Amino acid sequence: MAKLTKPAYNRTKFLLVFTVTVFLLAGLRALFGFNIPPYIKPEAKTHKKKTEPSQPHQSVFAQISPSALTQPTTSDENPDDEDFRQHLWTPSFRGNWGEAFADSQAVQIEAAETNGIQPVSSREELQELVAAHRLVDVRLSPLYQVDSLTHSVPYLVPKAQQLLHEIAVNFLDTLQARHLPPHLIIVSSVLRTDEDVDKLQKGNKNATDNSCHRYGTTIDITYRRFQPLTGNPNDEATLQDEKLKLALAEVLYDLKQQGRCYVKYEKKQACFHLTVR
Repeated sequence: MAKLTKPAYNRTKFLLVFTVTVFLLAGLRALFGFNIPPYIKPEAKTHKKKTEPSQPHQSVFAQISPSALTQPTTSDENPDDEDFRQHLWTPSFRGNWGEAFADSQAVQIEAAETNGIQPVSSREELQELVAAHRLVDVRLSPLYQVDSLTHSVPYLVPKAQQLLHEIAVNFLDTLQARHLPPHLIIVSSVLRTDEDVDKLQKGNKNATDNSCHRYGTTIDITYRRFQPLTGNPNDEATLQDEKLKLALAEVLYDLKQQGRCYVKYEKKQACFHLTVR
């Protein structure tokens, strides 16, 4: 019987076969998407204490049912009626406008003198305060709109500008929470120099000499007009306007309750007259 002999080991042939096999597998993987999942070491089972999922921050204004905003109204419903407002809304602000926002001139002027600048006689003098960063140009924010000012200039002390910024943000937050289209508040009056006060008194006998607007701490925000970000402003309904006014009132009422500002409801001027505290 012939003795079997072990074939000689050919290293060159082995490397050649190995290389061809590797390239063949790589080609199949690229062609058919074949992939071997990597080994993942199983995690040890641990008994974790169950915790309640963290609740996202909710705006203090998001407390109204969206269905209330879509309820049809009849022609005999008056948007200014208190019962109607309480039926449609659940705001922190309720009641008579004049009683809710009744901070007098005497109260506001004291806050203005404490937090504001020394009144200046002309607009030229303001440039030094602006250069010293004691006054801030309020036209630079995209969150609100400043009217074409005729008897004031668009400057506030930084503390008042910060308050205006917060009002604008909270107002947009309110509209979003109530599924209302986005609008910007409109600032109708800001800082007045002595020259501006003199010109205003010629056309308005009720204008006071010692106006809070002279200190750069006081803002007038109209409640009659809002700047829509979408849509045609001429298509807005009366009820829609009342909702926007109520939303702004809520924002100002909450800040007033927090001691952030004094607010006066100006019926004749159709604005909220407010001073930072």
